[in-house]
Amino acid sequence: MELMRIFLSRCMALFRRTKLDTDLDEELHSHINLAVEGNLERGMSEQEARTAALRTFGGITQVKEEHRMLRGLPFLEVLSHDLRFGFRQLYKSPGFAWTTISIFGLGIGITTAAFSVIDGVLLRPLPYQDPDRLVWIHDGMTQQDTSG
Repeated sequence: MELMRIFLSRCMALFRRTKLDTDLDEELHSHINLAVEGNLERGMSEQEARTAALRTFGGITQVKEEHRMLRGLPFLEVLSHDLRFGFRQLYKSPGFAWTTISIFGLGIGITTAAFSVIDGVLLRPLPYQDPDRLVWIHDGMTQQDTSG
């Protein structure tokens, strides 16, 4: 049940990305501000307090990226980015796009035709009763011998 809850939460995170990023920014800034206030109480100057707080906190960008990876479904996000990039590239060069789409269509058509032939000839039985008892009778007189 816990895995289902986590999965649904991650799926919902895909649709609320902007709000979750805003909430994360607010959370990070509040943590840094609390650390700065603590450093100011210890007698540091404001610049030293902020630098020390950022140093102890670590990289903000790394924390954001780690949080994004944990809250969402990374493989879907990467897939969507790759698909968008691919379509953008195809849109930029229509000649290449036309060639690519034609080759894919041709390949799919050839594969479908080949499978249809193999399915009809090899995989499905003949539409006769007892097809293993059928024989082919050949008379042997296909060509006439004119030499002689």
